[in-house]
Parts: sequence; C-alpha cells; structure tokens
Amino acid sequence: MEKQEEEQWQGAVETRLPSTPAAAAWPHIADFFALHRYLPSMDVCKPVDGSDEVRPGCVRYCAFFAPGTEEVASWAHEELVELDAGQRRLAYTVVGSNMGLGRYVASMTVLEESPEVDAGGGGEGCRLVWAFECEPVPGWTRDGLLGYLDGGVRSIASRIEEAAAAGAIPPGPVGVGGEAVAA
Repeated sequence: MEKQEEEQWQGAVETRLPSTPAAAAWPHIADFFALHRYLPSMDVCKPVDGSDEVRPGCVRYCAFFAPGTEEVASWAHEELVELDAGQRRLAYTVVGSNMGLGRYVASMTVLEESPEVDAGGGGEGCRLVWAFECEPVPGWTRDGLLGYLDGGVRSIASRIEEAAAAGAIPPGPVGVGGEAVAA
C-alpha cells in the first residue's frame, strides 16, 4: 500500500514599492517585532520571552482584535527561523495559534528591481515577496489565503513606502554586522 502524501498549500504574493530602494525597505521587514506597524489588521506584535533581540529562535506574539474592541479574536506565536541580511530575507514558522493553523512556514524577501523594470524608468524601487507553505487551513481555501496575503503584502508595502518617504528608520536590527544570520 502506497503512503499518500498529505496535501500541502504553497504560493507567493508580491508587490512593488516603486519609490523605495531595497536597502531602505529591508530594515522595516527585518524588524521582526514590528509587523503591526505595517500590517493594518494586526493590533499587537511583541516578543514572547520579553527579549526584543531579533535573532533566529526568537518568538513573537501577534494578535488581531475583534472589530471595535480590544478583545483578542485571533493570535499566533511565530518563531523566526532565518534572518539573512545579505539576501534581505526572513523566514518564520507558526508554533502555536488559535486559528487552526497546522504546519505553516513563510518568508518575506525584499528584492532589487529587475533590469527590465529599471529600463522602464522605475529603477529606484524594489519588490516585496511573501511566500508560504502550509497544511490546508480549516475554513479557508488556498485561493482565499493567497487573497488575504496579497492584501497584506500590498498594505505592508504601502506603509513601508510612507515610512521611507518620511525618512523613518525602524530601531530594530537588520543582522549582525549586515551579515547573514540563520538558525
């Protein structure tokens, strides 16, 4: 009898930050405990263990309030598994939640614009890619999850563009000495 492989969802969404260079966008993504600043639907994002050192193995608590209240509707504990400043990529996994998530691994990468885009007159921008692989999520479809992440990545990009235009630089670290940091 053949062992059946469990169904897995995977995918990626991306958006362009037309006026923010990758080097300026990366510190906003690398600040693992600041996602609530960029994802409007998230109300809380803070370290679980009290340490605000961003390094592989650290865990953040993310929470979303019920509309119009300060009552937590959904939450997740997410562990940083990779922080690579050289590749401008971080990866995390959900280690606990009340959202029915099983195995969920995701990454966020800030990419330089390609030469084709540069030739089109938009050379100073970058792209933000949010990729994932997970078990099917109860009550969701893969396309529904992709739609949710697409709205999220666009919101994150918009807020990073606003922060970069205002000259805001997040206080969080971007890697040890600018070098890749991995678990």
